[in-house]
Amino acid sequence: MATRADDISNWQIVGHDWAVHALARGLAADRVAHAYLFTGTHGIGKTTLARALAQALECTGANRPCGECAACQKIARNRHPDVQIIDGVPVGYKFDDKTLPPPRLNESERRILKIDQIRAVQHDVSRAPFEGRWRIILLRRFEEANEEAANAFLKTLEEPPSHTRLILTARDASLLLPTIASRCQVMALRPLSLAQVEAALIERWRVEPATARLLAHLSGGRLGWAVRASSDSTRLDARRAYLDALNAALIEGRAERLARAGDLAKETDALPELLEQWIGWWRDVLLVQNGESARVANVDREENLREHAARFRLDEAQGALKALRATSRYLTQNVNTRLAMEVLLLNLPGS
Repeated sequence: MATRADDISNWQIVGHDWAVHALARGLAADRVAHAYLFTGTHGIGKTTLARALAQALECTGANRPCGECAACQKIARNRHPDVQIIDGVPVGYKFDDKTLPPPRLNESERRILKIDQIRAVQHDVSRAPFEGRWRIILLRRFEEANEEAANAFLKTLEEPPSHTRLILTARDASLLLPTIASRCQVMALRPLSLAQVEAALIERWRVEPATARLLAHLSGGRLGWAVRASSDSTRLDARRAYLDALNAALIEGRAERLARAGDLAKETDALPELLEQWIGWWRDVLLVQNGESARVANVDREENLREHAARFRLDEAQGALKALRATSRYLTQNVNTRLAMEVLLLNLPGS
């Protein structure tokens, strides 16, 4: 079960070469950390890299991870008995032996990693591997762990069984307890270049070039986000609807905006994504106003962006961006959703 640190093509990871080389060197020298923490924004590739590391650890092929042996195949399908992926559960979710937590509604959905899940992990890691060399636990978005869960997990992290390897992911190490981050080998993943994302979408995922260019710009270098969006047309459809709603609001009067705010407030699950799209729009307007059109994300609406850049003053665009960011923050603090949306829409320029 050899592995080569100089050739990382078998890892099948786009970008993040420095991280893959570091992991491959550790495997080649049989110096594998007991715990890793991969950080970076959502959709940047943390889980993909974690899964590849799990394959490399359990691989029975000649060049780990081979991607072809039974262990690699099982991990790719989330079917390996010794590799678990733990995710947070919806707020208010009640654990039930008969049902699994539902999938995330979107990347912005707030979830909680609970102590019940950590206790289950502690029970599992106490047992020897069933089939592979290691028992591997991947805990996604560990910043979602509540205080009880984080403190309980710290005990496992301090004295993990020798047959266990732990992999955590989080947006930023600063969002975790310092005592947890300090006990992990931290690898901070950075966004890929837009050219890398675009090329990967075309060459590996066979995305039509115009769509690949748009998704690369919208992704901000998050290949995982771009790949998911390329196979889910509802994401681009929703974005189109959100931007159309913003365009309509900007020519409406106060009464119409208040009515629109009431309608939007009813779609609470969609609001985080809507606000993210609107924030991205006003960021692009500011870029155009500052002569940096080449950096805009909404490349399919450049004419509309130029129109808004000319129509609204610089301070109006900055004010809209500030109001949107404040509203996004308020909605995580249990404020009245309708009131927050009414204030936002009335503060947008053009009324």
